[in-house]
Parts: sequence; C-alpha cells; structure tokens
Amino acid sequence: MYLTKDQKVTVLFIILFVVSAVAGFVWGSYFTNPPERKPLAVFGSPANSTDPVVAGDTVLFREKLYLCGDTEMISRETVPGNMVGLDRNALIERFPASEGWIVSFNDPRFLTLTVKCGELCQVHRNYRHLGLYQGKVAVYEGPIEFHEKIIRVENINLESLEPGLQTKLEQVMSLDKQTPLTVEKLREEVEFASDELLNAALENLDESS
Repeated sequence: MYLTKDQKVTVLFIILFVVSAVAGFVWGSYFTNPPERKPLAVFGSPANSTDPVVAGDTVLFREKLYLCGDTEMISRETVPGNMVGLDRNALIERFPASEGWIVSFNDPRFLTLTVKCGELCQVHRNYRHLGLYQGKVAVYEGPIEFHEKIIRVENINLESLEPGLQTKLEQVMSLDKQTPLTVEKLREEVEFASDELLNAALENLDESS
C-alpha cells in the first residue's frame, strides 16, 4: 500500500509516541521498584564479628586491673604468631578466668587481655582511711572499701570518741550494709588522699578523746 508523504509523517509520530511511552514506563518502574542489590562491603568494617578470629594484624592490648577498679595499660602490640587463628573460646582456654584473666574480643581488629591484680593502683595505694580494730581506731591503706592492710592501730578507744564518730567508724567496717549516700558521706569524713590530711584528722581525734 502506497502512503502519501503526510501519512508517512503521521505514522512516524505515532511510532515515536509509542516508543516514548514504553521507555517512560520502564524507566519509572526501575526507580519505584529498583532491583535488589547486595550491600557493598564497608572498608574497614569487622568481618564476622559475632565469632571473631585472631588475624595476623590484630592489635593486642595488655592491661592490669587493680583492686580499686582502675586499669593500667601495660602494652600495645601486634599479636604474636602463636595466637593467630584462635577464636574467643580458644583464647579463654589459654587465658582462663580462674587465673585472673579477662578476655575482651568482639572485633577481629582488637584483642584485650586484662589480668586482675591483687593490690591497689599507685594512686589509691597512698590513700588512708579510718576504721576499727579490736575496739581501737585503726588506719587502713586505701579507700574506705578496703580493709585488707592495717597501717597502724592508734591508742584511741572507740568508747572515748563522741557518739557520732563511733557510729561512722562502725559503718565503715560494715560498708556493704550502707546506702550509697552514707558511703559518700563517710568517704568525705574518714577517707584521706595523703598522710598529711590523715595526721591532721588524727590530731583532732586526740584532742577530742
């Protein structure tokens, strides 16, 4: 069938219209319902952090945990070769809690091994607090929570002190039974950060006893 020039132009416009409509539909569907994509790997994110394994570039932190709760960093280094490939359970077997170890390993990039120390840190070792020993005023090493080491026993009987101070010293020796507010008040009154402050308090006790 022979088409005139005007008919050819009309057919061409119809074809272009149909093609444009189809292309617009496909394009719009792509953006409103995009195909599923796999998440891209994030650079530097931990791999399999739920069950991490020590790698050759895992950084090992060694710490010491003191009785007072303070920690001291001992070293920071790349893990030794004999630890590469160990998972958390294997590390706990090698560094058991029964021997004072705490294993912190949730990210394959970092491993922290903390060992418990049966003494106070350098700062709290210089603390002193007042308490009782066999009915007399005693000076203990460390903050008021610790009664492991007696520095000395003063020649001051508990009965010679005013009743309020007697109660406070008795509360110090049963600190676990006191409220947090009472503990803080005791800390302000019978805990001292230096021997100088302690001695000044003891002089006042001698004068009032």
